Amino acid sequence: MTAEAVADVVARLAADAKLSGDWSGPSLRRGFATAARRQGHALERIGRHGGWADGSCALLGYLEDADQWTDNPVVGL
Repeated sequence: MTAEAVADVVARLAADAKLSGDWSGPSLRRGFATAARRQGHALERIGRHGGWADGSCALLGYLEDADQWTDNPVVGL
């Protein structure tokens, strides 16, 4: 399946479900990366599965702030 076909499917499903917003193929990547991070998976494993290069800054842009409270660096200071 091409990237364009995936984007079409996502857009149609969002429209059928009457979801507002701009839905596209990258929505699936963002959702996957965020859900995997929330489950505690390592960034390296998420990146490799999603096709990002090791150490990719772009991967960080796909992550929602999934663990801002559970993995906050100031906890315990």
